[in-house]
Amino acid sequence: MTSDSCFVQRLLHYLNLSEAEKSVIAELEQEPITIPAGQKLWEEGGDSDSLCIVQEGWLLSETFLEAGERQILRFYFPGELIGTAGISFNQASSTVRAVEDARLCIVPRRRMGELFARQPRLASLFYSLGMLEVADLNDRLRALGRTDGKARLAQLFLSIAERLRVLEGRDTKVMHVPLTQSDLADAVGLTAIHVNRLLKEMTREGLIKRTRREIELCDEDQLRRISQYRDRHFDMDNSWFPPAES
Repeated sequence: MTSDSCFVQRLLHYLNLSEAEKSVIAELEQEPITIPAGQKLWEEGGDSDSLCIVQEGWLLSETFLEAGERQILRFYFPGELIGTAGISFNQASSTVRAVEDARLCIVPRRRMGELFARQPRLASLFYSLGMLEVADLNDRLRALGRTDGKARLAQLFLSIAERLRVLEGRDTKVMHVPLTQSDLADAVGLTAIHVNRLLKEMTREGLIKRTRREIELCDEDQLRRISQYRDRHFDMDNSWFPPAES
């Protein structure tokens, strides 16, 4: 299981795992479940006592205002861990929903506690991944608060690309992006009409090419200049991690 696990492959991007660590992770990826596109994994304010490893498909985290407006907080991809942001709370801080058919492994928090006790180096890695998610959110908050619509979309596309490249390789230019214009709009705080106009403008300018479910980054250097994008996922410092347990 370990050699085929996209979760293991993603972790290997950040740390050269020992065989013992791979075996511990394999224990977490038991009895996967499948949920169809649109189904909620959990709902904001509901009971929350687990994390999830994504094996296939995209999911998103969202929250709603009283008037019904939606803000998408984060997208989740294969090999990623859902739930680190709410691990300290008994109630879910956001709703998590499948964007497309997805396969996941549910990991009770107590299992994570046992893993932390047995494998402190893995605990350090999972903590760092949680902080990486915070850094991503900080970057998006800066974009939402202080940049225009084109820069917000550029930042979002580059962030998606960077996280997908952890598994697919740094040369990846064409991305499978199963998102609607409403999804993009709710992720960057704009209307769907505004996003449609910006996508057409970015296409005319040669920044991107877009089909129904794919986006190609044609001028990544310019996208980075527009958004002042900062790489995060290829710059993790693991020098402080404790040694691996046998």
